[in-house]
Amino acid sequence: MPLSIPQQKIVNDQHRFRVVVAGRRFGKTFISLRELARFARHPDQKILYVAPTYRMAKGIVWDKLKSKLISLNWVKKINESDLNIFLINNTQINIRGADNYDSLRGLEYDFIVIDEAALVDQKAWSEVLRPTISNTQGHALFISTPTGKSNWFYDLYMRKLEDPEQWSGHQFTSLEGGNIPAEEIDQARKDLDARTFRQEFEASFETFVGQIAWAFKRDLTVIPIIDDVDTKTIHIGMDFNVTPMSAAIHVQQQDKMLQIDEVMMHSANTQDMCDEIKERYPKSKIFVYPDPSGSSRKTSAGGATDHSILTNNGFIVKAPRKHNAVKDRINSYNSRLCSSDDVRHLFITKNCKHTIESLEKYCYKEGTQVPDKGQWDHMFDAASYCIDFLYPLTKVRAPMPTPQRWGHSINQQ
Repeated sequence: MPLSIPQQKIVNDQHRFRVVVAGRRFGKTFISLRELARFARHPDQKILYVAPTYRMAKGIVWDKLKSKLISLNWVKKINESDLNIFLINNTQINIRGADNYDSLRGLEYDFIVIDEAALVDQKAWSEVLRPTISNTQGHALFISTPTGKSNWFYDLYMRKLEDPEQWSGHQFTSLEGGNIPAEEIDQARKDLDARTFRQEFEASFETFVGQIAWAFKRDLTVIPIIDDVDTKTIHIGMDFNVTPMSAAIHVQQQDKMLQIDEVMMHSANTQDMCDEIKERYPKSKIFVYPDPSGSSRKTSAGGATDHSILTNNGFIVKAPRKHNAVKDRINSYNSRLCSSDDVRHLFITKNCKHTIESLEKYCYKEGTQVPDKGQWDHMFDAASYCIDFLYPLTKVRAPMPTPQRWGHSINQQ
């Protein structure tokens, strides 16, 4: 099977887990077939191809795979009803749909291809398929056109930064695949809106038109962990929730803020958070910038407020008497991420995974300027309480008019 240069890069990649983000008509199916055959050439292998649905799995690769393997004289037996192919070297290839992923439990595989992975339920991988390659130390290839950063496929692609020894990521446009003429790409550019074109043909993760932390750019904001950072004084933004309770831990370096750590605790209270922070930073002078509502909110059996619990633990509490406008807090945080003169004053170390995820995925409700509270807001709120207190937006106010006398006269008769 001849390969293009981008496809050859994927095949030559020796990482255990490979994630391929590709535009439409790049040749994703061709790569899947090529890799299935490459791993099947070894004897006694168990190999699995998974598509989002059974119908898709059968329609995408079944006939093509059979035809290719038959032409190679590799086939011993074919089971049409179960979509299984048995080879003469005692290797077995199974074709399955992820729409009934529970049926895949209990088996072991040496190699798995998950095609159109962005459309597959994350649990199919994390709860079912990942354990099937543990005993065999098997490999996996994930390949798909992207469907935005809120999708688990984006998280898989970013695993290359967290675990570069086992995970790799490739990103190729439709044009790089060599299967679509340039003029057809140009026509698609004219026919589609910009976001859809970038996603479908340029393999770009495009979900967050309404991203709240719009100034966050992973490649510019996220930095390596600093081993010798000075933590004599730390500044902690804190959001009060039972699940999760969140804290973003910063140090100040001249005119810059550096978030060096985070705490996200589930089924916890304010005292639990205090204990965790003191365990991590026993010698630090600690300023906490909490949710202002904590001055009246009570979480302890004794009736102490969240703010008083922080104070009783030796923390210096800094909070306004009431919430600043949410819009102002968002703008304040974004202005530290990137000011109007294109200078960045806020950086986050790569170990702050929940914060990074929150900044990338926390959005406004579609078509509104209302933040979509729920899964991604907690770490943003925690971090922004701190930044907004230390670096509030300067409000431009119109000058007061010069006092004048009333221009009325009394009508006397």
